Amino acid sequence: MLKSLSRYKGAIFDLDGTLIDSMHVWDHIDRDWLTAKGIASAAIPFDIEAVLATMTPVESAEYMIRQFNIPLSPGEIIHQWEAMALEQYQKTVPLKPGAAELLRALSDQGVKLAIATSCFPACCEAALDRLDIRKYFSAILYTDEVKRNKTFPDIWLAAASRLGLAPESCAVFEDMYGALRGVRAAGMGFAAVYDGTCADWPAMQAEADLVLRTLTEALDMV
Repeated sequence: MLKSLSRYKGAIFDLDGTLIDSMHVWDHIDRDWLTAKGIASAAIPFDIEAVLATMTPVESAEYMIRQFNIPLSPGEIIHQWEAMALEQYQKTVPLKPGAAELLRALSDQGVKLAIATSCFPACCEAALDRLDIRKYFSAILYTDEVKRNKTFPDIWLAAASRLGLAPESCAVFEDMYGALRGVRAAGMGFAAVYDGTCADWPAMQAEADLVLRTLTEALDMV
């Protein structure tokens, strides 16, 4: 288990559930959207949030089209979801404890920072600007840019490339267990960040290089 982050030249952060406390925004959007489309509650899988968790927005929209015979394009579906979430990112979604302090500390130490997220770009940018943390990041990558989700190494390797760093010199901060496979395939360190929505926290604790109940705990490791 790591006791210091000093070996890393780059840090790649997930957004939702890692840097910002936003997972609640998505708790009901999928179900509310399906209900508004006339899909009966009984027809919606009980674990749909978990099913969609590792998917890119396009993959999620394509799943909806296949599963529920929705007569819309993936782009139209994504636009509707983004509109449902955007106001909360613009006005209410907060930083998680210690996030701003950790980003500042890493930046002050010369660590290059990137975001790798499945969030909608408009929502991401709105939150970063309002919370005044956009200035810390040299790169922001979205899963739809690389076409495969976070369980694959694509987005992690792309983030390291954007930072001009070797993959092994980067650490990833994530709250989603499914991302661990992609991070390991990319050859990077993995910092597990606790979020109450993560059902796989025990497994993340067992397999991560660094375990953080809050980002504040990482400040002594910078």
